[in-house]
Amino acid sequence: MSADDRHRVEGLPWDIQLEEWESHGVPVLVVRRGDSRHPVIFVERQGARYAIKETTPRMAEREIRNLREIEHRGIPALSPIGTVLVSAPPIAIEVPGLKGMRQYINGDRGYTVTRLAPRVVPHVLLYRLPLTKRTKQRMLSAVAVLMVELHEHGVYWGDPSLANALIRIDGKQILSIMADAETVELFPGPISEGLREQDLAQFGESLAWQAEDLRQAKGLPEDVQVLDDADYRYFCQRYRTVRREHSRVTGPHDLNTIYHTQRLFRAMGDWRDILSEKASSAMHQITPILPGWYQQRIYEMLHVTIPRAYARRFYNLIIGHQAIMSKNEERAVSVEEAAQDWYESYHLPTILMLRQRLTSEQDPMQAYFAIMQHKWEMSLKAGYEIPLDEAILDWELLTAQTGKLGPVDPASIATWWRQRQPVAAVLEPPMIESDELDPLLSTAERPLVHLDLPQLEQELPKILNKEPSDEE
Repeated sequence: MSADDRHRVEGLPWDIQLEEWESHGVPVLVVRRGDSRHPVIFVERQGARYAIKETTPRMAEREIRNLREIEHRGIPALSPIGTVLVSAPPIAIEVPGLKGMRQYINGDRGYTVTRLAPRVVPHVLLYRLPLTKRTKQRMLSAVAVLMVELHEHGVYWGDPSLANALIRIDGKQILSIMADAETVELFPGPISEGLREQDLAQFGESLAWQAEDLRQAKGLPEDVQVLDDADYRYFCQRYRTVRREHSRVTGPHDLNTIYHTQRLFRAMGDWRDILSEKASSAMHQITPILPGWYQQRIYEMLHVTIPRAYARRFYNLIIGHQAIMSKNEERAVSVEEAAQDWYESYHLPTILMLRQRLTSEQDPMQAYFAIMQHKWEMSLKAGYEIPLDEAILDWELLTAQTGKLGPVDPASIATWWRQRQPVAAVLEPPMIESDELDPLLSTAERPLVHLDLPQLEQELPKILNKEPSDEE
């Protein structure tokens, strides 16, 4: 592995088995859940996030070789860093039927070290979301795109499942990233129909145990099926649709077309209707309001500059929040106090999360109001206040698009650029500029939107841990 990566990971307790690392003080990122043949953990070291899997030395080296070839072919996967091999004494096991006889097996351990792509959605958060039909279809469609790309570029997965794929949402696009390549078989061209059908069938089988894992995580009754045959049929349908599209887009392309492609995936839908004015009786003003009054009043209270087109809606949110605070606390809450509480509990964390998620082509205020509306609706349905991070992720899954390749095969573009950065990074659309969000925060908090993403991820939990006022 590179000298930088070696320096970051050399302090980890490699002489201890992976399952014991957390008990020995290694902070672990909760990114994925579900069964695995081998222990896997995710750690952050000096701003870089790594996935580490414990296996045998031979299998560790084989998986890294597979991942390097997969990345060479332009397919999004965990980016290979290298292996760590640990010598250990042979392990004695009893020989069945021969009392007192033992045989010894190699006790050496091998670790695969891979780099985790930014903004991968933690599975622990995915498991908390209501798995509606549309949400499931978004995730399954993203995995179908990944599987088509693998098959068309000569990669037989061998162990496809939701547990072996990571989900990343970039603005309005969902990307599935391969997270396990131990069972991969590589071919010089597209794989055979028989191998395709084997991968599809194995994915269908994996849905059964994945459904049970999800059911237990959600604490649902035993007769509830979180994933069923209808979901598998949808996955197969999406696979075949994307495969046909792949045949259409993989013809000869002028190199300039690849070079100048600004977006790999084009969103196909419009934004949902933004926030309806819930507390209309409290929000209407009797006297005429001069142009710019709402914008000026918000600035006086919070020192943030909301675009004039959105200022009245934003002020209405504060007025509605004031009414709710007054009712819950059984006292008269001033609009200034309500504005500050809204800013700290909702506005600031939402803008910082949008900094992590929105692409440069998205309007942050449109997203802001759509999220507030979605959070309100989810909370009303649940009967309690839905946490902000769950509401944003659920909104993203509902509005993001997947299942389309775009005008050019993404693997072709990723292969073109792979020498410069990992494939998952190549397939990342340009994110929103921090300067665009600056006016939406007060002077004291503006530096937060200029932090790099690993630093921002460390700051966000501190902000989210502040208990908001109970709205529902």
